Amino acid sequence: MKTPLRRVVGVTLLCALVLPACEAWACTTVMVGRRATADDSVLMGSSCDGDIMGVIYIMPARDYGQPAKLPMYWNLPRPKNLAEYAANLRKGYEHVGDLTVSKTYRTIILGGNIESMTTGGLNEHGVSIAIEYVPMRPGLACKRGIVGPNSNHWTTSLIANGLMRARTAREAVRLIGAMVEQYGFQYYRAPSAGVALPIADARETWLMEIFGPGADWTPESGKPGGVWAAQRIPDGEVGCSANRSRIGRIDLADADHFLASPNLFTLARELGFCKEGEPLVWHEVYGTPGQRENCLREWRVLSLAAPSLNLKATGDPRLDRYPFSVKPDRPIRVNRLMEIMRDGYRETEFDVVKHPAFNPEGKRSPLARPWGPSELFELVGVRPERAICTPSSGYVFIAELRERLPPPIGNCLWFAYGPAYTSCFVPVYAGVTALPDAWRQPANFARIDRSQAQWNFRLAYSLANNLRYQDAVRDIEQVIQPAEDRFLAAQSRFERLATDNFRTRGAAAAEKLVTEYSTHCLKQVGYAYHELVDYLMYRYLVGQSEISPPVLPVIEAPIIPGQEK
Repeated sequence: MKTPLRRVVGVTLLCALVLPACEAWACTTVMVGRRATADDSVLMGSSCDGDIMGVIYIMPARDYGQPAKLPMYWNLPRPKNLAEYAANLRKGYEHVGDLTVSKTYRTIILGGNIESMTTGGLNEHGVSIAIEYVPMRPGLACKRGIVGPNSNHWTTSLIANGLMRARTAREAVRLIGAMVEQYGFQYYRAPSAGVALPIADARETWLMEIFGPGADWTPESGKPGGVWAAQRIPDGEVGCSANRSRIGRIDLADADHFLASPNLFTLARELGFCKEGEPLVWHEVYGTPGQRENCLREWRVLSLAAPSLNLKATGDPRLDRYPFSVKPDRPIRVNRLMEIMRDGYRETEFDVVKHPAFNPEGKRSPLARPWGPSELFELVGVRPERAICTPSSGYVFIAELRERLPPPIGNCLWFAYGPAYTSCFVPVYAGVTALPDAWRQPANFARIDRSQAQWNFRLAYSLANNLRYQDAVRDIEQVIQPAEDRFLAAQSRFERLATDNFRTRGAAAAEKLVTEYSTHCLKQVGYAYHELVDYLMYRYLVGQSEISPPVLPVIEAPIIPGQEK
């Protein structure tokens, strides 16, 4: 049976609406030390950008009984489309080495792109890792490395290994560093780039940066297969990473705040990056100055945390170097970090919504927006700045990590599919053992699938972004804000119940409880976004809402197991 032409055209047009050209691989991470928060929690917010749609799923724990030698795999070349991905799957993975593992821990894995490569997550002990693409100095890249931040098999993925095999953030830094040194670093997604890995637990937050060992490195050389350094965010401060190297001078005598590979100084001298006796400034020696979009986001994060510092922004990355971290003017809470992750330079000199082209005769146009189709900005002669928030986010998360509660309860991943400004953050606790099917399946990139949470989040974003932005976003906010307020309001009551269960009935009972709770929250948000897409299509796409006005969905207060109405 032939597919009607009008259906083909309709799907093609909708796909063009939903899947805009992908932006550069750019992410933003905000790290908050435990003395900089309102309740001694560690917070880390991160957006994974450039992947269109992500995935969240659970990797179960495994105990091998004794150290086991596992084959290490990857699958190259990295696919650019579904046809290449299918060809890679038919070809199969390549065995590139062996990895000794005794046990792995249960982990909430976050993935991106068509091959669902690991790009972040949270494990059962409360270790959370994010990712930042970072340009590195020419001459460092090496094609012989077999481990990278996010390869398409966990055995060669540094993020997956850090999450699945470490109980603390510091242990994850050392484990990842040891893998880089032994196996050689090569960024699976961008072989000429380095990477920053923000790594946090309930006590510490680290920014780890990794670069290649140089083009001539071989595994037989006996030299480390990469160069890396990690700096800890001071407990009372806020730091950020926005796709350029942030670490400066490294004080190896201060082991509480700095860790590094043994070739920190020797590699720089071997490659002629600095001379004997010269001070080594990490981002100058191994990184690059970056671009305007990097320094502006750093400025914005630090300025939102500490406006009293009155930090200045010229947009010139060679001039705009900011402190590694700052003390916030007021304690940072989860809802405040949500606001930061949604920021688009609002009410600053870089806010393009205020441009006269979007405000004819002093009245704001419904089309005014801080991001959106490039054709629209070209038409009105406006150039938007790359912001903390971006339409290209596959997912955004905020890790809330608290030592005072049992690990299954005290560590929570506030997760949202898609761009933060049109997405609702949902609490997913570290103790969860299962997720709803609609959330945990990889996105269907071949067709629009309304049964998948990713697609409904993406459609809600696309309908707002390509139509009457000001009106549509206002509608979406009326769904998001009350829901997040209800989740936050119910949090302490639920966590007291879960903690009582942990203490009286054990970890398994608490894990069952947090699984039921997170599952309920995810399902309710999923149902609401399915309805929200229909609402937006009927009101802004069909354009006949006066006949039968659509009703905005409501995400009700979460039901606490055992305390149902």
